[in-house]
Amino acid sequence: SLSDSTIYMAYYTVGHLLHGEENLDGKKGSPEGIKAEDLTDEVWDFVFLNGPMPKKSKIPQKLMEKMRKEFRFWYPMDLRVSGKDLIQNHLTMALYNHACVWEKEPELWPK
Repeated sequence: SLSDSTIYMAYYTVGHLLHGEENLDGKKGSPEGIKAEDLTDEVWDFVFLNGPMPKKSKIPQKLMEKMRKEFRFWYPMDLRVSGKDLIQNHLTMALYNHACVWEKEPELWPK
């Protein structure tokens, strides 16, 4: 959907930690043994929203802390390339979605 396609770049900041090297398509599985069901809302809240460390998670705490650190290093995005025909919808929606998700942290909105 349009809303999903405007915020996926946040995942790119941590995807390499979940997929490992030479595994862009994920066919080899996670080198840490992480499964999709391990990536709970609590994990993502910790990584992306500075939420509390999940009390119950199969993901090692050290890895979650590294994911948060990577996200905080690479965000906010300061470059987004798109076709001029998408400015009125796609790029505007990206601004809206970032402002909604990181409402309390405007420093993470696109520059």
